[in-house]
Amino acid sequence: MEKIINENVLIQSLLQCTPDFMYFKDVNCRYVAVSNSYATQLNSTAFDMVDKTDFDFMPVELADKLFLEDKKVIQTGEALVDKLEKRKCPRGSDMWLSVTKVPWKNAAGEIVGIIGVCREMTERAEREKHILDMLSIATHDMRGPLISIGSMIKLLIRGAFGSIDESVKVTLLDISGRLGRLEKLMGEYLCKSSLMNVKTPDKEFLDLRQDIIDPILEEFLSEIEENNIRIDNRLGAIPGNKVIIQANAKWIRIVYRNLIRNAIKYAASGQIAFGFEDKGDHYQLNVYNSGPPVHPDKWTTIFEKFESSDSTGLGLAICRNLIQKHGGNMWYENTWDDHPNFIFTIPK
Repeated sequence: MEKIINENVLIQSLLQCTPDFMYFKDVNCRYVAVSNSYATQLNSTAFDMVDKTDFDFMPVELADKLFLEDKKVIQTGEALVDKLEKRKCPRGSDMWLSVTKVPWKNAAGEIVGIIGVCREMTERAEREKHILDMLSIATHDMRGPLISIGSMIKLLIRGAFGSIDESVKVTLLDISGRLGRLEKLMGEYLCKSSLMNVKTPDKEFLDLRQDIIDPILEEFLSEIEENNIRIDNRLGAIPGNKVIIQANAKWIRIVYRNLIRNAIKYAASGQIAFGFEDKGDHYQLNVYNSGPPVHPDKWTTIFEKFESSDSTGLGLAICRNLIQKHGGNMWYENTWDDHPNFIFTIPK
């Protein structure tokens, strides 16, 4: 005899047994049913949570965030899938969760609420952080020697240690190019690991010219000289005075290093200039080069990951992300004489 198992029994069995935090909410974001594991996590019971909302169990700020998130799924019908987020447990410890929310529909296809599943990912997140830490250490330790080797090869090419055969010079140029690409690749992985490990920057007061721009220009001195590039480091109308900003030194160096590297690439035998304006509640900075302009169709997409065919395609995406983590923004526009100009802001 065929056994017909009531769907409610199946759902109740799932809610009782699953280790995941699972719940059903109605269109008013009230709990209809929850898993035992979720109720336990919130220091409650599955029975007591019915007809209540997140505001009954969570801090107001978090409950507000979840309410808006739930309402968006209900109103748009678009699922939220595998969103990784960090939450504070009622017991005080931090927890990483993979959050999925989908519209809950009745037999007529009408949305009557949401179904949510939160899977604890703390162990995986910590493991990934450890991997990123190791990647950061490895790339940082290897990048310095690579830069030194590259500089030595450039000196050989320029005849600093005596003349060399043309065939040897061609080989050294090829090696130099490969080292440059490898160094850039490692630099971008270093940036990416730094970006993923830190959510909020530690800020300090920095002399923009002395602490940031000049040291990076020194790093690229040989490339600047080889390409006959003129540097305008007067920072607009402040040629001699110190320009002090408050920012994360490591992150701002990453931004300027990427922008200067790109400027050198496209401004051969031209000029690179740096700008600074005090806009009241924020600083506006820019890096200009006299190379060919970016087509208007690319003004937005150049900041997207993998848009560039060079190296990892992460450089400008990382730069904008770092600036946004400071609370600022980054964009591109052509100058009045049709040359590239990358502009970004940093709040005071």
